[in-house]
Amino acid sequence: MKSRFIKTAVLLLCAAVFISCSAKDGQKPKQPQEGKFNIAVSSYVPYTLAKSVLGNAANLTLLIPPGTEAHAFEPSPKTIKEVKQAQIFFYTSNHLEPWALKIDPRAIMLTQNLPQVLPGDPHVWMSFDNAETMAKNLADSVIKTRPVLQAEIKQNLASFSDEIKTLKQAYFQVMPTCKNRTIYHVGHLAFGYIAHNYNLKFKALISADMDQEPSAKEIAEIVKAIKENEVKYIFSEEQLNPALAHTIAEETGAEILMLNTIEGITKEEFADGKTYQQLMLDNLKNIAVGLDCKG
Repeated sequence: MKSRFIKTAVLLLCAAVFISCSAKDGQKPKQPQEGKFNIAVSSYVPYTLAKSVLGNAANLTLLIPPGTEAHAFEPSPKTIKEVKQAQIFFYTSNHLEPWALKIDPRAIMLTQNLPQVLPGDPHVWMSFDNAETMAKNLADSVIKTRPVLQAEIKQNLASFSDEIKTLKQAYFQVMPTCKNRTIYHVGHLAFGYIAHNYNLKFKALISADMDQEPSAKEIAEIVKAIKENEVKYIFSEEQLNPALAHTIAEETGAEILMLNTIEGITKEEFADGKTYQQLMLDNLKNIAVGLDCKG
């Protein structure tokens, strides 16, 4: 038993080491540049995958600015201009970005051909296998447009796959050890794939599209469940107004831990160059604390 816990700790340490070295370049939102290979990306999901796969081979323009709620984003004339200046425009899905094809019929959807295991949850990148497929879809599209980049991109893609493999091992080591099996989330339905893949229950207060505020009855029900089950930690998101989470925490005595959906990111996280790999490791660390997991 002790050796298993040591192994888990070492595994997480290794994950932290390689992820901390990934793509931290003090990123700032870039504008399309004349004569450069310009790629526009809708949200932070395709942005961070593109950074891992392309490195500095292209000039990336993030359309949904850091600190902006991705679900509420509406393209502006500036957005349309940035897309027109790009050779390729990647977006996540028609569900999350219904405006993408309207401003560029040639836009490439990264979630095409992915299995919809959870039809009510469009946050498919929360599955590591899906994230790998999305990264490969992006790589294949860029190589088709710029064959000269093939060797560099394939090398980057292999490194990304190795990092994802290590993250998967860390999750599989930690998740079965969790004493508590339910994530009480004062946020939207964005972590269903984590719950599905690791045999957890996931209770969210807000719908997948964040288009409806929770009712007083729904809030009362989750407060009751938290109290009855003596839950010590609840979860929330950086992009949400913290008032509701703080109210529930005060009512129940639970502490708040953060989970990151990756589709939206704070200005500070963007400035730090936080990658998909780093953010998913952060999620694992907070889940391990919140669900009383070993390691």
